[in-house]
Amino acid sequence: MILTFSRLIIIMIIILLIYFLLREMKSIKYQKRIEKFALISLHDQEKSFFDIAIIKINKLLQSMSKILIKSTVLKNYSSKYERYISFEEKEIKSKMDFISLKFFVGTILMFLTLFTLIFLNSRLNPVNFLITFLIGFFTPDIILNIKFKNIRKKIEDDLLKAIIMMNNSFKAGHNIMQAVSTVKNELDGPISDEFKKIYMDMTYGLKIEVVFNRFYERVKLEDAKYITSSLSLLNRTGGNIVHVFESIEKSFFEKKKLQMEMKSLTSSSIFVFRILLLLPIFFVLLIFIMNKTYFSPFIKTPYGFLILLLILLLYILYIITIKKIMKVKS
Repeated sequence: MILTFSRLIIIMIIILLIYFLLREMKSIKYQKRIEKFALISLHDQEKSFFDIAIIKINKLLQSMSKILIKSTVLKNYSSKYERYISFEEKEIKSKMDFISLKFFVGTILMFLTLFTLIFLNSRLNPVNFLITFLIGFFTPDIILNIKFKNIRKKIEDDLLKAIIMMNNSFKAGHNIMQAVSTVKNELDGPISDEFKKIYMDMTYGLKIEVVFNRFYERVKLEDAKYITSSLSLLNRTGGNIVHVFESIEKSFFEKKKLQMEMKSLTSSSIFVFRILLLLPIFFVLLIFIMNKTYFSPFIKTPYGFLILLLILLLYILYIITIKKIMKVKS
């Protein structure tokens, strides 16, 4: 029991370290942006211990990437991490760095497990090391997916602004490359970063439908797919690009309006759902505090363990079912 509790603490520490590492990397990125506007150069300031540690880790990851990139399997596996690299990071970060990070976290967690087992004088089991390594290996994926979902939500919210800007540029007689340049310069945040990538792809001479299809593959938004399909059809059959983008703008506006209406109508239902979601956990914790041995039969007996698994399965199915019911596709 003590060993399991120690492992959980170690896993939580690792997750927190990864979180603070990503947060510090983000602050360094912002620091580089404002450096040229600062009265005193930020290079003259002393680096903190955490800054030095991040620099050392980044160098280690880059060294690992040079070795891991020789593997064809890992090279193909790393392709899905390209969407996590922002436009500013393209020169200093590669998709293989994420694979190196996964191996790094898994190895660190494995060594911490070894230290814990030695400290508690427990038997060394290869299965424990394998499980610990896999937990560390896939933990960065969880953090990256959460971060990516937030970025994708911001892109979805700002996509209508981008379409309006592009449509206004077309009305002013600009071509599509100038329209994309206007969006990347006028807007900020993730949407600006994506349009910088679009502009760079167009600079390399890629076709418009290919460029926007790459945009869809990165963000996986239905709105981006709709733009790609419209531009592809326009490129094949010809037509007035202003009318096409007016149609896209109107469609996105109506969709946004419908989403806002549905959000206001379902807000009370979502609140009730969250309350009902937390109530079982609250009562379990309350009973556990009042009587710590109340749930012992669920853990110490085989039938109790099966019942506990059944309860957890029903609870998960309840969450999935309610979310499916409440989800409205616009």
